Order: sequence, then structure tokens, then C-alpha cells
Amino acid sequence: MPREPYKALLFDVQGTLTDFRTTLLDHGRTVLGRKAAALDWPSMVDEWRTAYRTAVAELSGARQWRSVRSIYAVGLADIVRRRGLEDVVTAEEIALLTDGWEQLRPWPDAVAGLRRLRLSHLVAALSNADLSAVLSTSRRCGFDWDAVFSAQQFRAFKPHDSTYLEAAGLLGVDPAQILMVASHRYDLDAAAALGLGTAFVYRPNEYGPGGNADRASAGDYDVVVESIEELAAALNA
Repeated sequence: MPREPYKALLFDVQGTLTDFRTTLLDHGRTVLGRKAAALDWPSMVDEWRTAYRTAVAELSGARQWRSVRSIYAVGLADIVRRRGLEDVVTAEEIALLTDGWEQLRPWPDAVAGLRRLRLSHLVAALSNADLSAVLSTSRRCGFDWDAVFSAQQFRAFKPHDSTYLEAAGLLGVDPAQILMVASHRYDLDAAAALGLGTAFVYRPNEYGPGGNADRASAGDYDVVVESIEELAAALNA
């Protein structure tokens, strides 16, 4: 059962609230046109996301930060080079494809669920993405926030302790009265170690069919749900 009352909820954005893979698949087909099918664009997107996660994990462990946009741009350029596609995918196309991470679409339950939760709780984003990307995505999706926090502001990526604790400090809320909401176990495990409550949102299609999305069972975290609207119901919002 939830450790109510929580005063504030912190939300991961990419994956938890937004369907980044489907968005990027469609965006890539628009940018690349007929080349997308020949390049096996879906496998490139999957490799791209993996490269990002690897880079962020290394930077977080070293308590370092650099622009997520640059991480994505360099990561895609590396994939293009490793696949021998330098004469097929241009530098301009790499920049346009990277724009897709700032144009993500929401999961169907996300907007309505956030609105319900904001009626009874402080609701804030806590994302590893650049602040400009979180703001752009939030405007496109229609996410209503009381605050938006980015790793850029703290110069440290989740799961580094400082991201959660500094966000709590800026909200003026004790960590024990904050619920961290994410579809990624590493994010919630780090938050739980600092005394925050945790809510796992299962997103089976986050990485596409057979994409090995994180799973959780009842009892693994304070709340385990399959949508933001289900989370709102669990918190009596």
C-alpha cells in the first residue's frame, strides 16, 4: 500500500510518460523518406537508445554532465559510421533526427492522469533530458507541471543522489513525502535508497515488441501500476 500522504510526485519523462520509440520511428521516416526502410531504421533507433543509456550511466557514475542533445547527436553519428552509412545519412539528417527527442508523443493515459494527480499533489518532472527538451516535449504533449527539473540544472544525471535530493530541496518537501514515478527500475531503486516513495509504471511497449521493458511485481515498490490514471486512483486523486 502507498505510504500516504505524499505531498509531491516526481516523474521521469522519457519512457514513463512518452512513447519515444514510436515517435522516433515516425520522425525518422519523415526525415529519411524511402531511405528509412533500407537502413533498418527501427534497429538503429534501438541501438541509439542503448548508446544513450550507456553514456548517461557512465557520466552519472563519474558525477559528470553534458548536454543530452549532444549525447544523442554523437551517438547517432557513431552508429552511422559503424554501419558504414556516412554517404547515406548526412550530417544535416543526423541533426534533424536528433530533433525527434524533443518532439515526443505521450502515452494515451499520461495527460489525463497527470491532471488528476495535480489536483491533490505537487507534480514535477525530473528528467535526464535537457531542460529545453523537457519543456518542448511537455508543451507538445500538454503536460501540466508545478515544476520542471532537469539533470542539466543539477549537472548530474539520475541515478546520482543529487538529482533527487536537490529536486526535493527546491520543492521544499522532505524526501519521505515525495513519490518518484518511473518505468525504470534503476531510477526507482536509487530514489528508494534515499527515502523517497516509489511508483513503478509498466510500459510493455517502451522498447517495442520483445524489447525487454522493465517489470515489477506487487511489493517491489510502494505502488505498481500500468498507467498514470491507475496511479491516480491508487493515490485517491
